[in-house]
Parts: sequence; C-alpha cells; structure tokens
Amino acid sequence: MSERPPIRSTGLITKIYEEGRLFEVTMENGYRAYAVLERKGPQPENPVVAGESRAILHFSPFDMSRCKIAEWEN
Repeated sequence: MSERPPIRSTGLITKIYEEGRLFEVTMENGYRAYAVLERKGPQPENPVVAGESRAILHFSPFDMSRCKIAEWEN
C-alpha cells in the first residue's frame, strides 16, 4: 500500500507558543491548526512575527489539526 502524500497549504502565523518550535497558524478559510518546526526544518530568514509571517505547511491526510512547516514565505 502506497503512502498518501501530505496536503500542502499556506497559513499565517497567528500565535507563537514556543519560539522557533510551536506555532498556531490560520488558513485563508479561517481554519486553525498547530504547526511544528522540526529541528532540521527550514529556518526563517527574518524573525517570526505573529500576524505577519506566512509559511507553507504540510498536513497529514489523517490529522488536519497538526502540521509541519515545510518552508517560509518572504
């Protein structure tokens, strides 16, 4: 059985729970989720600011409440 690819979306960082690790993101449709930045994940070029920073996210098809930050938008 093949593995399902992640669902890709863009979200706005609305809260920072742990600096550089755990964020709350909001999608354009108003859906909110927790986003995790892995240790070996992409580091932002500029400081992350709630309400201004945007990220490209990968959601698991099985749990849409959590996601991983795949890359940062400038």
